[in-house]
Amino acid sequence: MPVAVITGGNKGLGLAQTRRFAKAGFDVYVVARSRGEVDSVVGAQFIDCDIAVDRGADWLVDLHGQVGPIAALVNNAGVHLKKSVWDVTPDELDGVLDINVRAMFAACGRYVALHREVGGAIVNIASMGGIMALPSAAAYVTAKTAVVGLTRSVAVDAAPFGIRCNAVSPGFIDTDMTRAVLAKDPARRDKIEGRIPSHAFGRPEDVADVVYYLASDRASYVNGVNLPVDGGYAVGF
Repeated sequence: MPVAVITGGNKGLGLAQTRRFAKAGFDVYVVARSRGEVDSVVGAQFIDCDIAVDRGADWLVDLHGQVGPIAALVNNAGVHLKKSVWDVTPDELDGVLDINVRAMFAACGRYVALHREVGGAIVNIASMGGIMALPSAAAYVTAKTAVVGLTRSVAVDAAPFGIRCNAVSPGFIDTDMTRAVLAKDPARRDKIEGRIPSHAFGRPEDVADVVYYLASDRASYVNGVNLPVDGGYAVGF
């Protein structure tokens, strides 16, 4: 069976992606700092790793040595920081960049180096913060903007080897974390829903379906794009 690797695939949006690839018949390896709900997915295996500490993505080299070519790498793991630029400390900035950018950069590089003879697909999870400003989220917006640029660069450099690289930018998705945050601020939820043309949040499965599409052969001529999955929020109306 084909192999897919999903960082942060143990909960939230990542768990929906794990389920989607497993449903399609992939052997899925979830790289995360905790098992989360990985064991609830048939065909998924857990790799205990802090990708922010393993700065050279050696975990990917080790896994490739065990299972062979990896059909799809999904760089999903990420962290958010709700602070304005003047309040962010250097350590906090490093924490956001280590996971959202440096770990992804290393994984992309390792993946291309290992798959130049066989091809493959990379999907990076960006954010609306990569295409528009978000209030009080300077470090996060900086990181996710870097993800979009990284995706384009990898797409160009890796294309001669038959490796595609695309990004997905989720909008407001109905997850436990989103519900918990907005439960404290109902007015903000109303404001957000008012800007979404359908007036509804997305589902984790909406994101997972797009990630799977971009990783699949059905997207064989799609390369270097950043696809928003936000119900039209970014365009506004």
